[in-house]
Amino acid sequence: METGPIGKTLFAFTLPVLLCQLLQMLYNITDCFVVGHWVGNGGLAAAGIGGLILSVIVNFFIGFSSGVSIIISHHFGAYRYGKVSSAIGTVVSLGLLVGLLLTLGGCLEAERLLRWLNCPPDILKEATLYLSIGFLGLMPQLLFNIGDGILRALGNTRTALYLLTASTMVNLALDLLFVTVLDWGMAGAALATVLSQLILGCFILRKLTRLHPDYALTRRRLRLSLTDLNEIIRLSMPAGMQALFMSISSLVIQLSINAFGAAAAAGMVLFAKLEGFIYYPTFAYGIALTGFIGQNYGARRLDRIRDAVRFSLITAVLFTAPLSFLLTYFAEPLLAGFTSNQETLRHGVAAVLWVLPSYIFYSVNQVYLGALKGLGNAAWPMLCTLICYALFRVLWCQALFSYWWDMRVVYTSYSVSLVMMFAMLAIRWRQVFRAKAAPEAAPTPVGTAHPMLPHS
Repeated sequence: METGPIGKTLFAFTLPVLLCQLLQMLYNITDCFVVGHWVGNGGLAAAGIGGLILSVIVNFFIGFSSGVSIIISHHFGAYRYGKVSSAIGTVVSLGLLVGLLLTLGGCLEAERLLRWLNCPPDILKEATLYLSIGFLGLMPQLLFNIGDGILRALGNTRTALYLLTASTMVNLALDLLFVTVLDWGMAGAALATVLSQLILGCFILRKLTRLHPDYALTRRRLRLSLTDLNEIIRLSMPAGMQALFMSISSLVIQLSINAFGAAAAAGMVLFAKLEGFIYYPTFAYGIALTGFIGQNYGARRLDRIRDAVRFSLITAVLFTAPLSFLLTYFAEPLLAGFTSNQETLRHGVAAVLWVLPSYIFYSVNQVYLGALKGLGNAAWPMLCTLICYALFRVLWCQALFSYWWDMRVVYTSYSVSLVMMFAMLAIRWRQVFRAKAAPEAAPTPVGTAHPMLPHS
């Protein structure tokens, strides 16, 4: 990370992260496919509502793990292996404790959570069963995301990809066994997911115990250090809250979309199909950039940080501009492959035409978000997400719906919020980088390797 070609290193680091995100999506897709075909519409709705609650919590875990990655990468880049060891022991201990509390609380309050979301009474029993079992998989999911964040900070993105691939295959096999062969219904689908996640969590912990002896996880190192805990909370909580704000914003906006009817809601689902071609690669790139910048900041290679951000901004524009144009131009024939309902198709095409051209700002924003978090500034990305996504979009819709009852109000809320976030992030990045570069120490000479080559 500190000496290799910037572009090649970033792309090699990004690809496994992107594939990991797609595999994590397959967990819900697999459940929905099996439940929808063998349990029925009621079971599918129950799995969808239960999965929505779990996804909000898991998104927080994913954001939290990016904060963990920042801390570990700073220490690792500066060769402070004792600090790496202490931080790993603290964050895993924290994950075990928080995972246990969330599991117990979730299992006890599953029905209350579903009633709060106005779960239809006819599927409440099935949804409660699915959600209660699903909460048993929260601890291994939290541990996996923490372990993934640690390994990314050490420059290893492949292990998580291999483990997720195996876990996804296990999940599919168990789904088919429990639901179609043993006829366990909703309980079988939820249990299949939990068991595959448990395997995933155990193997990521095993990997952490097989790192370099100077910082590998051991029972002796499995303890809460107040110093490390303070640093983890300072950087990881804002990153987790950033992801949480995005999830909450989507839930609130969805309520407004639902008011326009099923066709409008289905149209936004179609929009998400095309949006994903830009969303997932650029989001994964931002995560990879955080680890890259974190290690180079630890090594005081501010020259590589500056060059990496410039390269990433150019790459983001060159990737997003032509792709968004092509997706917008061919939106109707592409979306027609998902539905034959003309009203749904009309809403989907309208969403693409109004929103997707502005996604060039989204991809650039991911560069700035990754860069700021890599420098240890996690609070500003959280604040930007809160203001631009969670508050602005909701207030924009509420203010304009009184005068203009149209789905284009929702579409423009997305586009304008992306431009707002771009302005806030670009200005803040210049301020932060200049402040970091002011007392710049002599950079590590190009070609200098670590004093030892740890196995990550």
